[in-house]
Amino acid sequence: MDHFFIRLPIVYLVLLIATRIMGKREIGQLSSIDFVVAIVVAELATLPITDIDFPLLQSLVPIALLTVLQVITSLLCLKSNNFRQFLYGKPNILISHGRLQIAEMRKARYNIDDLLTQLRQRDVFDISEVAYAVLETSGDLTVILKPAKRPVTRGDLGFAPASEPMPLTLITDGVINKKGLREAHLDEKWLSAQLKSHGITDACEVFFASLSPDGSIYLMKKAAADKPQRKIN
Repeated sequence: MDHFFIRLPIVYLVLLIATRIMGKREIGQLSSIDFVVAIVVAELATLPITDIDFPLLQSLVPIALLTVLQVITSLLCLKSNNFRQFLYGKPNILISHGRLQIAEMRKARYNIDDLLTQLRQRDVFDISEVAYAVLETSGDLTVILKPAKRPVTRGDLGFAPASEPMPLTLITDGVINKKGLREAHLDEKWLSAQLKSHGITDACEVFFASLSPDGSIYLMKKAAADKPQRKIN
């Protein structure tokens, strides 16, 4: 019994440190790989507590190694967009302008019953009212209603809102999103001119940039990522 009261605080302290090192994302936004790591860590933590004869180090060392591997993986995801997409995949647009995207649903192995359930949980009962439904890499479903169906919209006031496209990502962590530029019918020359007009000589200086439907650009420099956002008209 004495060993139990010694082991329990040690395991708790190690888990606390591991959780802090891996970051808040481990708690609030578990992806499939994060969920698996959390289960394995929890299983390893219970072994020296439930079995006094089990060596404590044989539990703590694997937990420490998993923590290090998870931190390395997170850093690689921050630095490499290709590695991040390989590990976590890409978001899938399941509904676009009120139409089901069957190919994307098959790719995500997401059936219509699951989709309807997720929509009902968000008080959406008619697929035709949905502008976009995006299955995020975390498994959450993001639902954007058509302008006329959103609370306190122009449609409620009697106006006929036009179809509204999604904002396009132009730069992520210094890397230009060429696909986003193509969808906006723009090129890197235009983007470079926009950046230079605001004192930015290279896209690698930008933490995040996106193009809004109204033509304005959301821009945040890496050195000012903690400062208020600004828009470029």
